[in-house]
Amino acid sequence: MNIQTFIILNLIIYLPFHLFEEAVGDFPRWMYEHKWLPYHMTHGHWMSNNLFLYYPMLLISAFLFFVSEHFICFGVGILVWGIINFGDHFFYTIKDKKISPGLITGILFLANSITGFICFFSSDMFSALHLIAGILIGGVLFGLPMGLCIVIYPFFEKYTK
Repeated sequence: MNIQTFIILNLIIYLPFHLFEEAVGDFPRWMYEHKWLPYHMTHGHWMSNNLFLYYPMLLISAFLFFVSEHFICFGVGILVWGIINFGDHFFYTIKDKKISPGLITGILFLANSITGFICFFSSDMFSALHLIAGILIGGVLFGLPMGLCIVIYPFFEKYTK
C-alpha cells in the first residue's frame, strides 16, 4: 500500500463512521460542556458544520495532494489531522475517566495515520519540508473549521429557531 490509500481511509473513517460515533455520544453537548464551543448546537447544526466546513477542507487537501506532487504536504496534513483527532479524544477520555464520543474511530485514525506515515517516510516523496508543512496544515485542518464554526454560528442560529 502507499500513502494515498491511508489518506483516503482517513476520509472514509471520518464520514460516516467517526461522525456516527460522535452523534450517538451527543458530541454537540460534549463540545459545549468541554468549552470547545461557546454555544450548545443542535445535532443538525453540528452535522452541517461537519459537512460544510470540516469535510470540505479535508477534501480540498486530498484533491491538492492527488493533483500534484508539489502538494504532498496536504496529504501529510490529513494524516496529522487524524492523529490530532485521536489525541483530542484520548486526552478527554483520560481527563474525564470516561470514553469520549469518537475515541473508537479516533483509534482507527491513529493506526491508519501512523501506517500512512510509515509509507511516507519510506517513500521517495519524503522531505523534512513536506513533513513540517504537513504538520502545520494538519493543525489548520483541525482548528480552522472549529474557529469558523464559532464565528459563523450566530448567522446560522437565526435559521434554527
